[in-house]
Amino acid sequence: MTGHHHRADEGCDALAPESAYAAALGPVAETTAVTRLQSALRHDGVPRASLEREYRLRRAALADRQALHSRDEHDIAEAARTAYELLAFDLADGRFALGPAGPGSPAWQASARPYVRQEYERWAQLTDGGRDAMVKEPRGN
Repeated sequence: MTGHHHRADEGCDALAPESAYAAALGPVAETTAVTRLQSALRHDGVPRASLEREYRLRRAALADRQALHSRDEHDIAEAARTAYELLAFDLADGRFALGPAGPGSPAWQASARPYVRQEYERWAQLTDGGRDAMVKEPRGN
């Protein structure tokens, strides 16, 4: 069951971070996973949309978690930026949205961070918090 709470700074009935990130890897392991995804995207040449989407989702979720923890203005701005990048990616592609409210929903007008939480929670349910989605190191020829 998902939890919701109202956050004045997010302008909507946002998914509670505790619920959204309950199955998430720890910050160090998640940072490593995001770095591996970024590396795989660079080595593949032409990014596969699903790999790019996972990278954008996990990077945005990691930034959101950092902002929630630190409350630092820079971290909050980074969380907002990466959240809108995920939202824009999903609007442009349209294949990967997992939650009940799609990327075009007016619910995300005030902030895209709740969209990240919605998408991460559903993605984590499908991948055991990313444990089933680990990216292998790129292999050389």
